[in-house]
Amino acid sequence: MRTRRLISMALVLLICQLMTGCFSRYDYNSANNYGSKRDMPRQDTSRAYQTAQQYAPVSHKISKLEMNQFLSDQVAAMDGVSSAIVMMGDNIAYTAITIDSTASGTRGGDVKGTETNNYGLVKGLYNPYTPLSDYADPNDLITANGAETEMHHEHLSHLFKQKIAEKIRSLQPTAADVYISANRVIVNEFNRMAQESWHGRSLEPFKGHFIEMMERTFGTDPTIPNQAEANGRELR
Repeated sequence: MRTRRLISMALVLLICQLMTGCFSRYDYNSANNYGSKRDMPRQDTSRAYQTAQQYAPVSHKISKLEMNQFLSDQVAAMDGVSSAIVMMGDNIAYTAITIDSTASGTRGGDVKGTETNNYGLVKGLYNPYTPLSDYADPNDLITANGAETEMHHEHLSHLFKQKIAEKIRSLQPTAADVYISANRVIVNEFNRMAQESWHGRSLEPFKGHFIEMMERTFGTDPTIPNQAEANGRELR
């Protein structure tokens, strides 16, 4: 009787494992799968990117702008990332990435297709192998095969952005927040500034333009306005 019961339990577990709704096979720590449960954040993990803007207005006005090559290289080495440039606006890490096919689930929710093709004929594709080259016009830097961009940062999956932000914060503990975009305009403009930085020139002349870009890309209003309103009512 005991043996029969154990066999029955084993069969039930096997059937459950074969059914999609019984057990989740997703490994949160997977380095190349960012498709966690239709992109829903885990309850035991606090969000590491765009944190301050969740419940309160933010400002992108900065006093200092510089490129961080080390962080750029480390993010670029992550699965799913083809290239990365991290600009530090004071202690905020603004990150422009292009996406490759080395990971799944980089786009969240029901986002289908890509902003660009993979034939190297249109803007939206960037060649990370010669980042120090000044041969190409900055507006045409995204011209090589293999990498893709995404117009809206909201279309990048939560876990993809979470892992990038966690990487940046682990390497730069003083980073107060992290913003991530794969928009081709942002990628191009970050490359323009990166060229200046590679030549040892100050990014001070770009600061005003940078602030405008970040305000236009990420906005300044809370991303969870209902919660922000509730917090405001509690304060009153």
